[in-house]
Amino acid sequence: MAATASTTREKRRSTASRGSSGKRKKKNTGWLAAWWPLLLGIAATPFAIHAASIMALAGPSALLTLYPSVLLLKMPVLGLGNGLGEILSQLLMYIQFPLYGLLMALLLRSKPLWIALGAVLVTHVAAMLAVFLTSGHTP
Repeated sequence: MAATASTTREKRRSTASRGSSGKRKKKNTGWLAAWWPLLLGIAATPFAIHAASIMALAGPSALLTLYPSVLLLKMPVLGLGNGLGEILSQLLMYIQFPLYGLLMALLLRSKPLWIALGAVLVTHVAAMLAVFLTSGHTP
């Protein structure tokens, strides 16, 4: 009988000591699980560049849907010189989707997936709206 009483006490102690910490440890999900949106943005960039070369044949209004921030940098409203505007727009063509992935990866640390996707979508649509408003005509 003494043996059963000691095991009962040990069980009580072990459950009490686990519950007293009050904090749960997060599982280490790994680097790939945390930064998959950035890697996806890097992987999507060559396909987006190829799609932009095809869409450029239809004019700047078709390119607006894929790369609105590139067109925004080329607007004379910003006052960037032709050389600087061209360099920045070329750079932005290559880093736009990795930037979207970085934004998603940072937001996914504390927000659910749908909020992170919504933030990227709002950013993209805001750039499209800025191009539309600064161009002065319908794209």
